[in-house]
Amino acid sequence: MSKKDKKKDEKPQYGMLKCLGWFFSRAKKYRPETIVLLFFQIIFNISSAVFGFYMSPMILSKLENHSTAQELILTAAFFIGGCFISDALVNYIGNGIGAEGFKMAYQVQLRTKIVQEVSDKTVATSYCHCYDNKFLRAAERATNAGYSNAAPTEGIWNTLQNLGVNIVMFIFFTAMLTYIHPVVFAVTVVLSLADFLISGYVYKYNYRHREELSHIDRQAWYLQGLPSQLSVAKDIRLFGLASWINRLTDKALAAKEAYSKKEHKFYLIGTFSSMIIEFLRSGAVIFILLKMCLENGMTAAEFMLYFSAVNSFNGRFSGILNDFLDLKNKCLDFSCILEFLNYPEPFNFGGGEKIPEGYTYEIKLENVSYAYPESDKKIIDGMILTVKPGEKIAIVGLNGAGKTTLIKLITGLLDPDGGRVLLNGVDIKNFNRAEYYKLFSAVFQHFNMFDITVAETVAQSATNIDLPRVRDCIEKAGLTKAVSDLPDGINTHLGREVYLDGVVLSGGQTQRLMLARALYKNGKILVLDEPTAALDPLAERDMYEKYNSMADGKTSLFISHRLASTQFCDRILYLKDGKIAEEGTHESLLKLGGEYAKLFQVQARYYQEDFTKEEAV
Repeated sequence: MSKKDKKKDEKPQYGMLKCLGWFFSRAKKYRPETIVLLFFQIIFNISSAVFGFYMSPMILSKLENHSTAQELILTAAFFIGGCFISDALVNYIGNGIGAEGFKMAYQVQLRTKIVQEVSDKTVATSYCHCYDNKFLRAAERATNAGYSNAAPTEGIWNTLQNLGVNIVMFIFFTAMLTYIHPVVFAVTVVLSLADFLISGYVYKYNYRHREELSHIDRQAWYLQGLPSQLSVAKDIRLFGLASWINRLTDKALAAKEAYSKKEHKFYLIGTFSSMIIEFLRSGAVIFILLKMCLENGMTAAEFMLYFSAVNSFNGRFSGILNDFLDLKNKCLDFSCILEFLNYPEPFNFGGGEKIPEGYTYEIKLENVSYAYPESDKKIIDGMILTVKPGEKIAIVGLNGAGKTTLIKLITGLLDPDGGRVLLNGVDIKNFNRAEYYKLFSAVFQHFNMFDITVAETVAQSATNIDLPRVRDCIEKAGLTKAVSDLPDGINTHLGREVYLDGVVLSGGQTQRLMLARALYKNGKILVLDEPTAALDPLAERDMYEKYNSMADGKTSLFISHRLASTQFCDRILYLKDGKIAEEGTHESLLKLGGEYAKLFQVQARYYQEDFTKEEAV
């Protein structure tokens, strides 16, 4: 990547005003109270600052003028009371209900809503984005931007509050210092502006290196989390991977430490530069003010007032610049959220043509090709295929032949790079993809079990579950006894990531549970991708009979490495290099004597030898 391209990549897609507008629109939509509370907190903080600024000089003035004790007490009471009431109102807004307070409670709720938007986008996005590294990085950055209470989506309120107070007070002190001496104002502004520019460059260090930092963090978190994952516990112990994982973890942590050192070194230079500028700014302003005191004469109260004004002006001006810089940095994170939420979706999830009603669906592939992102190899290459309504098709072939990719194209999980996938003559791109997915019931070899109950797993829902239907599907899947033996039956929790009382099913039980899930959905088209990989031959035969019954009257697509299981299918497709190399029934392909027949003979000989060994024992 050229330097020009890198600079272009560093620039946020959305500016600060756009990000703030989006954020306030979300606040207005979800928790408008946060905006009202922000306004009142700014007002009461300004009130407290003004009372506090004038209190000491006014009391000193009363002492200089030899005012009565009553006047002195009333003056002190007025300013102390003003500070007390203002601070009390600020604290009431921040801590009005319990430990969180009005403000924090609403801010947390708003952040949670924004996090939910990011989560919804992640869950509902087009499946092809799961292979898009750019999308995955965008999702990670968006998630981090709203992950905790310290995240910009919540912390921005304090920045806006401080910025609002500092701006109003800055205008107030600007008028006062301009009245005292214009040079005081000019010197302070010029030096503070220089400090702002240097700080602005320094604090964008992490954003400029966000890809490097994201990669380092992701690698470190992945390696540190491996030992606690039950799915890899056996491999770690049997293959002695502990020391290897520890070495990789140490390497990742060393890379993170090296990055932190570079970051701290860069920030140290910026901090030192700010200190020098602060020294020059304060020294110049105080020198001018002292010179004016000596030449023109001032009362002690006036000196205190103007001296406080100078210090307060410096603080407010620096505060504005720092708040603005902080706001800009937070908007960089908002930009990450906006970029993710507006990431273009290639699939049609809104509107589109209605899925044709009925029970007969023909699927046709017209010269379909597909290659995975960042790969030039075509997994599916110019395939032409028609799946007739009610047809049972087996898809076989060696690893890498394109079987699962073909299924993903047919089910609409992926869109072809070339050619079209048609449903009853209509390109599936024209349909609402979510509605198209409803046509399919699927059982995959690789699947994820959520930490929910058995009933929720079968129904894939937490509400409105048809329990009699769940039990019927479990019965048809041959899992009734196994489920009845569980502690709470169909209400037993699965998995141990969330629930301490969760159970872990065997591989065969889990695949039967996936069959029950597919039965519950009752899609018009059945997809089976290596559904019996975890079963022994007897259980496999039982499952085939259930699948055959389950597929009765439906279109079904069946992937298997075990060619004996394909005999119940109407047609067999033997894939090689992304193309249909052979096609026909089991008997016709055996007579053909091609690659399917050779592979079947190898598998049949393996089972015969295995059976002979068992007899000898």
